[in-house]
Amino acid sequence: MHDTFYKRDTTLQLLGRDAKQTKSNVDMRKLTIVVVGEAARANRFSLNGYERQTNPLLEKEDIINLSNVSSCGTSTAISVPCMFSHLERKNYSDKVAKNSENVLDILKHTGVNVLWRDNNSDSKGVALRVKYEDFRTPKHNTICDDECRDEGMLVGLQTYVDAQEGDVMIVLHQMGNHGPAYYKRYPKAYERFTPTCQTNQVEQCTTEEIGNAYDNAILYTDYFLSKTIAFLKENDKRFETALIYMADHGESLGEKGLYLHGIPYFMAPREQTHVGAFVWLGEKSKPKINLEQLKEKASLDYSHDNLFHTILGMMEIETSIYDKTKNILPKKGNE
Repeated sequence: MHDTFYKRDTTLQLLGRDAKQTKSNVDMRKLTIVVVGEAARANRFSLNGYERQTNPLLEKEDIINLSNVSSCGTSTAISVPCMFSHLERKNYSDKVAKNSENVLDILKHTGVNVLWRDNNSDSKGVALRVKYEDFRTPKHNTICDDECRDEGMLVGLQTYVDAQEGDVMIVLHQMGNHGPAYYKRYPKAYERFTPTCQTNQVEQCTTEEIGNAYDNAILYTDYFLSKTIAFLKENDKRFETALIYMADHGESLGEKGLYLHGIPYFMAPREQTHVGAFVWLGEKSKPKINLEQLKEKASLDYSHDNLFHTILGMMEIETSIYDKTKNILPKKGNE
């Protein structure tokens, strides 16, 4: 079925071949982690005013919460490649994206060490030309019970970082809140909100049971993200560290009779397109960013379209395809 997209003679569209690093401090290496969340809708984050405390650990961290981020699509298959593409939602085409390099390719061309670890379906073509590791099975993932957990993607990560020379970009693709079996998405220790829907036949459950299981999965993501920040803090003396979290799409939990996601974008409810997102900056990264401006603009309307340029800006990569006006992280001065 997919043969037409992957013909061997298809020419890959090269991107950003003029890219070069313009680091102001060439001696200080960068370590950036991008976490791609799964089906995490913004209004179930207590960071965004949700009445339940679903982000107790993140609330203690010095993060910049991005409260109005819209997804590129309503499914992983569209959103993930679009997030790392230069195409933007209005021009996005699955076929064009699959036959084009993306922001990870640009980083790799400039000498950045790129690693994609996946605890979801796969990278949807984004990581075809960079180092890729599958964490859905115990072969790589040492933290598995009913299923392999997102936090397992952090195991061995220090060994990888220590083995690299130069800058490092790591993408962690979560299982997150993948439906419909929300109750499987978290270890039992995170079952704070009860009763929960204990089946993937969500129509057999009450709205309360579905919501409880979903919120428990957000609570576990809160733990996973705080643990990822702790990992970066451990590397803060040696690197300029940063974390960008952005979910791929939202989720309907029974509103208007809708469940899950995947509704055509033009008619998709806000629950499916308004996603959780935030930025965390390490102590050595902060001086380069205009934090006051960043905080002032944190509630502006952003989208997946901003991620491509934000990654390039964070890694201090200069290329003609980079648009600094679309970088969420404003630089200090006139850089």
